[in-house]
Amino acid sequence: AELLQRLTKLGLGTKLCQQIIADISDDNDIETLWEQSLARLQESIPTADHGLLDEGGIVALVGPTGVGKTTTVAKLAAKYALRHGSRHVGLITIDNYRIGAQEQLRAYARILDVPMRTANTEGEIERHLEDLWDRRLVIIDTAGMSQRDSRLPKQMAQLKGDRDYLKTYLVVSANARLATIEETVIAYQAAQLQGCIVTKLDETTCLGAAISSVIEHTLPITYISDGQRVPEDLYSARADNIVARAVNIMNVTQG
Repeated sequence: AELLQRLTKLGLGTKLCQQIIADISDDNDIETLWEQSLARLQESIPTADHGLLDEGGIVALVGPTGVGKTTTVAKLAAKYALRHGSRHVGLITIDNYRIGAQEQLRAYARILDVPMRTANTEGEIERHLEDLWDRRLVIIDTAGMSQRDSRLPKQMAQLKGDRDYLKTYLVVSANARLATIEETVIAYQAAQLQGCIVTKLDETTCLGAAISSVIEHTLPITYISDGQRVPEDLYSARADNIVARAVNIMNVTQG
């Protein structure tokens, strides 16, 4: 019961807590059991570095409003530009819904000295991709939409088209509730997600909801983010670091 309480304080879903408890022995003291539970949790978290900052490619970030997609686009672009040079980076936005979204990305593009294009149709996306063919990394910033938005299927269809080469990553906020993250992952699965980026670790009171969702849907975490600084506050995902941060957040929150 005490072990279940500790795991629940991490913000993990009930199902995951029960699975972890079922997988460990019960003949040790509580602290040993706790360490075993954290080790089991670490083994369960899917992470993957798909080489975005090495291989490049055509990348699209999708997700709800307010999760930090545009800032994350800037962070990825800045890191790639620092490593390979700004001449190898290009940006495209198809966010025509949120006021100021294009201006924000244009400001980042100006600072990074990389080209930015705006697309309103699938044809324009294709034309801009052709214009940026010599760029090793092209990142597409999409409109933030609720997982219940009726326009979401249309945007995902417009984005993917027949572009099998497009790598799509879901951006989720660590401070969202478990049910919200679950619903979001399911709604965006039509985009054929390669992984996810978890943001706002500095604003959340528990990291367990995001952890539970990626484990449930076997959706690899590629990067985590904990601030607004570009590009400093973006890190490659490591399961041990994620678990350590979840415990630290729990300890700070619980006092």
